[in-house]
Amino acid sequence: MKLKQFVMAAMCGTLLFSSCKKDDSTPAPTPDPTQTVTAISPTAGPKNTVVTITGTNFGTSTSALKVYFNNVQGTVLTATNTQITATVPAGAATGAVKVEKNTIQVSGPVFDFLVTGTVTTFIGNTTGYVDGIGTTALLSNPTNLVRDATGNIFVADRNNNRIRKITPAGVVTTFAGNGSNGFIDGTGTAAQLGTPYGLAIDAANNLYVGEYTNHAIRKITPAGVVTTIAGNGTAGFQNGTGSAARFNQPVGLAVDASGNIFVGDYLNNVIRKITPAGVVTTFAGSGNPVLTDGTGTAASFSGPFALAFNSTGELIVADYLNHAIRKISTAAVVTTIAGNTTSGNIDGTGTAARFNRPAQFAIDASNNIFICDAFNNSIRKVTPAGVVTTIAGNGTTGLMDGIGAGARFEYPLGLCADFANSVLYIADFGNHRIRKVIID
Repeated sequence: MKLKQFVMAAMCGTLLFSSCKKDDSTPAPTPDPTQTVTAISPTAGPKNTVVTITGTNFGTSTSALKVYFNNVQGTVLTATNTQITATVPAGAATGAVKVEKNTIQVSGPVFDFLVTGTVTTFIGNTTGYVDGIGTTALLSNPTNLVRDATGNIFVADRNNNRIRKITPAGVVTTFAGNGSNGFIDGTGTAAQLGTPYGLAIDAANNLYVGEYTNHAIRKITPAGVVTTIAGNGTAGFQNGTGSAARFNQPVGLAVDASGNIFVGDYLNNVIRKITPAGVVTTFAGSGNPVLTDGTGTAASFSGPFALAFNSTGELIVADYLNHAIRKISTAAVVTTIAGNTTSGNIDGTGTAARFNRPAQFAIDASNNIFICDAFNNSIRKVTPAGVVTTIAGNGTTGLMDGIGAGARFEYPLGLCADFANSVLYIADFGNHRIRKVIID
């Protein structure tokens, strides 16, 4: 019996030893390979810029990854083993992009964080006519800009008598006009335009063009079909329908939700209204080139240059030769927001502020106005309370990328905005360029 117990105990010991030996021989788990970062795109931008980070061994779990911009954590949007997309956070600064996975952190290229007032050149480098990408493309005295729902920018290329299109990637093509100063309806480059100045865009992405020398309002469909809505090439001041109406250098345009077009009729010193049926009436202004607040034709403007609607349906007017920003209520009551007929370059509130020929502008969701102050060669901001500040430029004519007062423009006339990404696009008339201004 004792022998049997001994044998059984020996067998159990052998099995236990064998089992332990087998466990000891199991290989340890292979650690994940360390990630690398090889490239980022874009390499510069403000907060909320979506950056694509290229490298290796990222994995596919967004929860396992962290991305830092100069040590400030951004938001990881997507991840594959070789690519991450992440959003630049507020409060970041220029510095290395770092990717952290499972507590292991590696560094990549430097991201240049653009602060408020940073000015860069987006399109163009000297006067001319060339389709192309970025600074290889050429414009000639661009006057006005609008942006469609997909981020394409359309430019009134004045001296080229064309409308140019710029994709978000900076690819410039010709959308309408063949370069001749003429008055021919048609499609794309079969049409002729006469010194296009003003631009507006509706919800269906139709463009409206105010033509300086044709004294007419043209419409361009998304397919590039150009037709004439009102005016017929002859300067004058006449209400009527379609070609029976007369304008005198209509340069400012805005379209309301009902499809009515409002026109800054520059040399007639009035605001006109065109219904979808082409019926032209006078909405506000007496024609007398002074600054008078009032209702409808009891008010006065001097060279109304640019128009846009704010979030409450009021029409804002850049009163160019009065050096003022005006507001027209839905009942046609005209008041002055800032400026007071005296040219100057003074930040301040209401009539204490000074402009020198305020031109095109854009209005954000909070009803702040961002405006080209053309002869001050600067970009200004006007709050709903009328507080005026300068974002970029310092009154000196020139061409210089930089920050705030360190940047230079030459008669900036056109402006549109990508508020979601804190960017203004500027038609820098005298420099024949499209510039970008960060407003974060």
